[in-house]
Amino acid sequence: MPDQLVETRNKGEFLQEQVAVALVGDSAPDERMYERIDSRRDRLRLKFLLNLNRYVLTAGLALGLFSALVAMSSLGEVSLREMMGPNGLVQSAFQTMLLSITTSVTLVVTISQLVLAQELGPLGDQRERMDGERSFREDVEEFLGTASPPEPNAFLRVLIELSSDKAEQLNDAVASSDDDELHEEVKQYVDNLMTNAELVNEQLRDVQFGNFAIMQAALDYTYSWHIYELRRIRKEHADSLTDEQREAFEELKAVLQFFAPTREHIKSLYFEADLVNLSRQILYIGLPALAIAAGMGFFADAAMVSGATLGIDNVTWVVSGAFTITALPLLLLAAYIFRLATLAKRTIAIGPFILRPSEDAGETEWEE
Repeated sequence: MPDQLVETRNKGEFLQEQVAVALVGDSAPDERMYERIDSRRDRLRLKFLLNLNRYVLTAGLALGLFSALVAMSSLGEVSLREMMGPNGLVQSAFQTMLLSITTSVTLVVTISQLVLAQELGPLGDQRERMDGERSFREDVEEFLGTASPPEPNAFLRVLIELSSDKAEQLNDAVASSDDDELHEEVKQYVDNLMTNAELVNEQLRDVQFGNFAIMQAALDYTYSWHIYELRRIRKEHADSLTDEQREAFEELKAVLQFFAPTREHIKSLYFEADLVNLSRQILYIGLPALAIAAGMGFFADAAMVSGATLGIDNVTWVVSGAFTITALPLLLLAAYIFRLATLAKRTIAIGPFILRPSEDAGETEWEE
C-alpha cells in the first residue's frame, strides 16, 4: 500500500512538471492578432470590421442599399411611379430622410465635441495633462538612457526594443542558474517575446500616425501574455532566484507595463483624430444629401422621368439612386463606428488581463 501511494505521488509530481513546461511553449499565443482567433469566420469578420477602407465599406453599403431597392421594386407589383406626387409615399420617405440627415449630422458633431472637450479645458488642466505625459516619458527614459522619440510609432518601437533588451538580460541572468527548469522556461519565454517583438517592430517601421496600421501593430503585441508568463515563472521559482535575477525580472515587468498606457494613449489620440475626420466628412456629404432629400421630398413628380432601362421604370432608378445618396451620411457613420467600436472592444482590458479564451495561458493562483 505505501508503495502504491509513493507511485501515485510520483506520477502526480510528474504530471505537474509536464503541465508547468507546457504552459510556456504550447500555450504561447500566435504572433498576429488574427491568428489568435480560432474561428475562420470570426477572423474574416474582424478583418472586415477593422482593416477594410471606410470609403470602400461605405460604397459597398450604398451599392447594397441601391441594389436592394431596385430588386424589391422589380419583384413587387406596386409601382414607384404610382406612389409619386403630392403627399405620396415617395415624398413622405424623403421628407423623413431630411430629419434623419439632420439628426445624424447633429449626433456626430455632438459626439465629436464631447470627445474633444478635454482639448478645450482651462490652463491648469492642460498643464496637468502635460505634466502627466512628461512624467511618463521620464519614467521610460530612466530605462532607455536617452530621450524618447516624439512620434507615436517610434515611441512604441522603442518600448518594444527595450523589452527585447531586458528579456535578453533576464536570459543571461538565469543562464548560470542551477535550476535547469527555470533556465528552460525563461529561454522559451524570451524566444517567444523576441519573435513577437520583431514582428511588431517591423510593422511599425515608417508608419505615420492616423494610419490604422499603428493600432494593428499595437494589437499584435501580446504584452498581457508576456506579463502573465513573467509573473508565473517568477512565482514558481521564487525560492531559487538570486537578487540579480529578481532585479532582471522586475525590470522586464516594469518595461512591459509601460506598453499598456502607451497603447491606450495612442488609441485615444487615434479616436479623436478619427472623429474629427468623420465630422468633416459627414458635413461634406450631408449638405448634398440634404439638398437631394429636400428636392425629392418637395418637388419630385412622376412626370419628371419617363421611359424604362433594362426593363425597369426609370422612376425606380432615379428614386433608388436619390434615396441611396440621402442615406450616405448614415452609411458613412456606420462604417466609422464599425471600426471604432471593434477597436474599443479589443482593447477593453489594460494590464495582465486576458479576456479571450484563445489567448488564455492557463490558470494560476497569484499571491503577490
